[in-house]
Amino acid sequence: MNLLKSCTLFIYLFFTCSSFSAEVFDEKLLFKKGDWEVALLRYDDRSTACIARNGLGNKEFQIYVNADVDEFAIFYDNSNVNKNLKKFHYAVDDLASWYSESPYYDSGWLIVDLTNESEKALRVLIKEIRKGQELFHLNDNNKIISKFSLKGSAASLTELEKCVREQGFWN
Repeated sequence: MNLLKSCTLFIYLFFTCSSFSAEVFDEKLLFKKGDWEVALLRYDDRSTACIARNGLGNKEFQIYVNADVDEFAIFYDNSNVNKNLKKFHYAVDDLASWYSESPYYDSGWLIVDLTNESEKALRVLIKEIRKGQELFHLNDNNKIISKFSLKGSAASLTELEKCVREQGFWN
């Protein structure tokens, strides 16, 4: 009888899984400094991704890179802040703000695909983050929603670039 129950449970779980997308099965911490950490994610379909993230408690921002995408994202736990925004608006220190009019929302994350940005603009943004003290997430009216410390960002972005090169995402 136990074998029958086990088989029934396996068949039920197999056919009721809502998604066949890859799930993270391993995460290797590569670097940690200040509020930053860099990790290599391994998925069950054998793909990988590199991530630099910064966050404490119920909020996080990250730069995520895999073979297909380069993304910048901000997350808030138990909040509809991101869901109500029309733009993804952010700034480093007192420098001019950056924004995307076409972010997408996914389970608390507000995400912008950086692959659509010019190489020059990305270099400027990365330089600002490396040298900056704080990153501000702004609402559609340019008011601060929250801020993130950039302490450790220069070393973390160097480690992210190393991970990305080792995974063959960038040449």
